[in-house]
Amino acid sequence: MALGTYPLKQRITILRWALPLCLATVTLLYQYWSAHLAHNFYDDTIHYVVEFLFYAAVGPLMIYVALTQLARWVDEKEQAEEHARTSEQRLAAIVAASADAILSLDGEGRIGSWNRGAELIFGYTPREMLGRPLVDLLGGSEAARVEFAWLVEGVSQESFVRGHETTCHDANNQPITVELTATRLGVEADQDQVMSVILRDVTERKRREEEIYQLNASLREQVVERTSELAAKVEELARVNAELQKLDQLRSEFVSLVSHQLRAPLTNMSGAVQAMVEHSAAMDAADQRMLRILEEQIIRMDRLVQDVLNVTRIESGALVLAPEPISLLPLVRQVVDQIHTRSGSRQVQLPTKPGLPLAFADRASVVEVLVNLLDNADKYSPAQEDIIITARADQAAVTLSVRDSGPGLPPKDVERVFEKFHRLDSSDSQAVYGYGLGLYICRRLVEAQGGRIWVENHPEGGAVFSFSLPVAA
Repeated sequence: MALGTYPLKQRITILRWALPLCLATVTLLYQYWSAHLAHNFYDDTIHYVVEFLFYAAVGPLMIYVALTQLARWVDEKEQAEEHARTSEQRLAAIVAASADAILSLDGEGRIGSWNRGAELIFGYTPREMLGRPLVDLLGGSEAARVEFAWLVEGVSQESFVRGHETTCHDANNQPITVELTATRLGVEADQDQVMSVILRDVTERKRREEEIYQLNASLREQVVERTSELAAKVEELARVNAELQKLDQLRSEFVSLVSHQLRAPLTNMSGAVQAMVEHSAAMDAADQRMLRILEEQIIRMDRLVQDVLNVTRIESGALVLAPEPISLLPLVRQVVDQIHTRSGSRQVQLPTKPGLPLAFADRASVVEVLVNLLDNADKYSPAQEDIIITARADQAAVTLSVRDSGPGLPPKDVERVFEKFHRLDSSDSQAVYGYGLGLYICRRLVEAQGGRIWVENHPEGGAVFSFSLPVAA
């Protein structure tokens, strides 16, 4: 072990014994060896000069070295003591200026120090509290004595007690909630100070915690109340929704029933009118014109009933599709022939692009879409103007377009034209008849087959309605 690790007092004791021992050892060695050589080889004058130099130099030199080391040790001790005093003063300043109450207790639990933080928290001056037991600050009751005994026992077992919340009383006897930390001090240095106690005022924090707790409780009550109200409303909505679904089902069934019932007399009326037209040789021109008007209105009414039935099937999920690979150009010619039979004066330009791939679609639905688009183009095109049908295809889809010669669509109606019951002219004096169902049916039928339908205005005038269907594998 190095000499510097011993206390200063012990090092001085060691040096006190070591210095004479070293002098004696050096003297013996000199007399045994160096003095014997000088006596044998030199005369007495030189011998005396050597001994004088030895005793006048070695002894003082060793004493100088010993005193120098001793002075160094004393300086180190003074520096350590100065550092300790500075640290102690700094610690005392921290304790004095701390916002927390920092106390020291003697072995009997009496207060030995009272800092500025304690005075600010409790309102007592040091003169009023020094020498009083800590139990008085805790309330002085029997419960306070029991609590202090528990505190002393905890400190003696664990050396500290941390985070203990208790209640003290200030100079006005008002309760103050504090967080207490007690630590055992070294009793060897000072027998009167065996415990330090730090008291932190948490009254405001506890008050806020209580407010937060009350607020959370209120919020929980409100959440429970609102959840209950929401559950009741959800239940009510579910009941109303069930009733609406039932009413919607009844509406669909009623519309379907009425539509079927209407189609039967319309069919009979159409047959009767056709029979009258075939045997109308005896009728004059006015009668024949009236019969043609009657036939057109029957066809119009039958078309409306068919649209209503289609909408009912689509929205009720009763629409059944049977997609298959089909060639669209023959289907287009078939529909054009059917339309031409009804309105013979209108010319339709058919697509001439050969080699179109087969489309994977439902034949009846494609016919329904083409009929609606051609009927729509016929209604909005001026007389004697042609309707143009074009076709194109890529690797994914086959597209058919129907262009009319009408005024085109306003920009605000381009996106809404496929909505149910949407009409460009919704006034009572409609120049073109219609109920806003045909294009809605087209959109639903095309989308049900994985296709897409859209409209755009042609640069040369008129509107172009296009729909695409997937290519058959």
